[in-house]
Amino acid sequence: MNYNNSVLIGNWSEERLKNEYDFKIFLRKRDRRELLLQRSRTLFSNLLKERPLAISGTFVLFGFNVQVVASDMPVQKGSVGKPQYGLALSSLVNERQVDFMQNINDGCLMTLSPITTPCCRNTFVILSTEDTSLHGVKMNYGDEFLLRAENYGDPQAAPLYVRYTPEGVPGPADRMPIQLSAILDSNCRWTTMPLLPCDRLEGLGSPIKTNAKLVIKNCVADKSLCVMNQNWMQTFFGPECGVTCRDYIDIHGRYTAENIFSLVSDVETKKKD
Repeated sequence: MNYNNSVLIGNWSEERLKNEYDFKIFLRKRDRRELLLQRSRTLFSNLLKERPLAISGTFVLFGFNVQVVASDMPVQKGSVGKPQYGLALSSLVNERQVDFMQNINDGCLMTLSPITTPCCRNTFVILSTEDTSLHGVKMNYGDEFLLRAENYGDPQAAPLYVRYTPEGVPGPADRMPIQLSAILDSNCRWTTMPLLPCDRLEGLGSPIKTNAKLVIKNCVADKSLCVMNQNWMQTFFGPECGVTCRDYIDIHGRYTAENIFSLVSDVETKKKD
C-alpha cells in the first residue's frame, strides 16, 4: 500500500505535542533570559567590561586598580609566528558554571589569560593589610597587600579576595589552589620582593614602580606566584594557563620567567609597552 505526505503514521500525535511543549519551554527560557546563548552573552558582557587603571603615574598606589601580569611568558606554548608575551591574572567562570553564574563569585578559579586589556576579570584593587582604607599611598617592596576583585554587576555583593590554598600535591585543572574567596584570612596576604638578588636587601622598603619586574610571594606559604606553563586549558575566553605558588630558581639563585610578574597600574605605561 502506498502512502502520500498527508497520511499520519506512527506516534504522530505524541510527537506533535512534544514539539509544542519543547517550543513553549524555549519561549519561556527566552523571555526569562535563561538560554545558554543569552547567559553566555551576559557573562562576556560582565567579565569583559573594561575597567580603568590609575591615572598617569610612576609608582603602584594603594587603593587603585592594578593588573598582575606575567610579562615574560608567551601567550601560548608552541604558538606559530612571532611570539607575544604577557599573561594577566584573571578570574574564570567555566562552562559548567554559566547556568547559575554570570559574574565573578566566591570560589571562582584564577587563571593567566592572554587578554590583558583591563577589564572586570583581570583588574583588582590593591589594598594594604595594615589599613585597607589607604588610598593614594605608595606601595613599597616588602609591604603586605590584598588583591580585591570587584563584582560590578552587584554592588551589594561581598568583597572577594585572591586567595591561595596550600596543597600537598598539585590537583587537577579544576582544583587549582588560587581562587577568589569571600573569606579574608592570612592566605589572602601577598608581598613583593625585587627580582634581582643584588637588589633585595637594598630595595626592601623602596617604592614599587609600575610595570617593574618583581616576585610576588604568598605570605603564609612563602612561595612565589608562578605560571603553570604545562597546564593550558580551553575556556570560554580562549586558551588560558594555570597559576599556583611555587619557586623556580636557576643555579645562580635567580627566579626564572615562571615567577616574574609586574604590577601594572598605569595606563600610560601600559600603552608604551
